[in-house]
Amino acid sequence: MSGSEPKVVVEMSMSLDGFVATPDHSTDEVHAWYEGGDVAVTMPNIELTFHVDAASAPIVRDAFELGANVTGRVTFDDAQAWGGDDPMGIPSFIVTHRIPDEWKDRDSPFVFVTDGVESAIAQAKAAARYGRPVGVAGGDIAMQCLRAGLLDELWIHLVPVLLGEGIRLFDELDGSPVRLRQSRVVEGRQVVHLFYEVAEHLPR
Repeated sequence: MSGSEPKVVVEMSMSLDGFVATPDHSTDEVHAWYEGGDVAVTMPNIELTFHVDAASAPIVRDAFELGANVTGRVTFDDAQAWGGDDPMGIPSFIVTHRIPDEWKDRDSPFVFVTDGVESAIAQAKAAARYGRPVGVAGGDIAMQCLRAGLLDELWIHLVPVLLGEGIRLFDELDGSPVRLRQSRVVEGRQVVHLFYEVAEHLPR
């Protein structure tokens, strides 16, 4: 993607009834497919190895080839700041109302953005390595990007489980239809990988 503006993508595992986490923010059920095979895929910057099926392995590797990350404060806190560094070792921007006290006045691998998601996306695009995509983590931030017309693609890993309640990915839309263009479907073991491009926002 060198020479062009980086795309903004959201990659999420989702239950069949639309949840990305349980009410207590657990993602164990929707992430079970990461241990559903015998192909080892290790994260670039931390000692964490997944074992996925052969069809899913290149998709997981592609998801690690991001240029920068934009994450919401809830995801950041739930992940306990990933032990103090971005798990993929790339520029990481945290959208928050205020900088956490424990991260003030210290060197940090994270950039805390307090003036909104648009600013965070702009900074992430400028910092994205090799023109690679900017990844958006966290359902609320992803939907803010979608509402603002900042999101280019959705990478959804649909898993065969019904959670019944929890945190939905698409609960925070504003009621305006969004037309998507399906670009790819890959069937893995206990997961179907769905890839969409955001085509256009339609008026209500």
